[in-house]
Amino acid sequence: MAPTSCCYSQLPTDEFQENLGDRKLPVWVGILLGLLVVGLSVAVGVLAAKFNSPACKDGLPAEQECRNITHLLEQELTQAQEVLRGTEAQAATCNQTVETLKISLEKQQELFLQKLQEEIKTLNQLLQNKSSEFQKKSAELEQLRKENEALVFGKGPTNAKGPPNAKGPTNSGVTLHLSVAAVLLSLSLLTLLA
Repeated sequence: MAPTSCCYSQLPTDEFQENLGDRKLPVWVGILLGLLVVGLSVAVGVLAAKFNSPACKDGLPAEQECRNITHLLEQELTQAQEVLRGTEAQAATCNQTVETLKISLEKQQELFLQKLQEEIKTLNQLLQNKSSEFQKKSAELEQLRKENEALVFGKGPTNAKGPPNAKGPTNSGVTLHLSVAAVLLSLSLLTLLA
């Protein structure tokens, strides 16, 4: 094979520079690039100053302290929630106990009322019995009083015609009948009260 030759066209140096001159960047692009470089430099300087500032250096301990405080607060909240749950459980137990006691008290009141009603019924029956006994005793006493009056004033069968005379009962007999009536009356009252 035969060597091939490559031909490059060589431009004169003057033409090359002319061609480059035609491709110059516009001025406004250069200004923009300059402003961009200055802005980035200022931003990097500000960031470097902030990172090296005491506030940023103290930020890590402050953040750690904040985490510690947050952790403590979470623990206290958990403890408070546990105490609240315990208190709620105690309140539920107390409410259940109160309901149980209330039901028991109502049952005891019902039993007490029933006993009272039975006792009242018994006492009423006893009172009726005593009242009928009293009426009987009163009737007997009235009968005795009438008989006593008849003997005292002579209205009995022995002297029915006139006022009492010497044949009538003596004052001691009247006194005896009156004392018997008083004793019977007091006995009947004692019986009623017993």
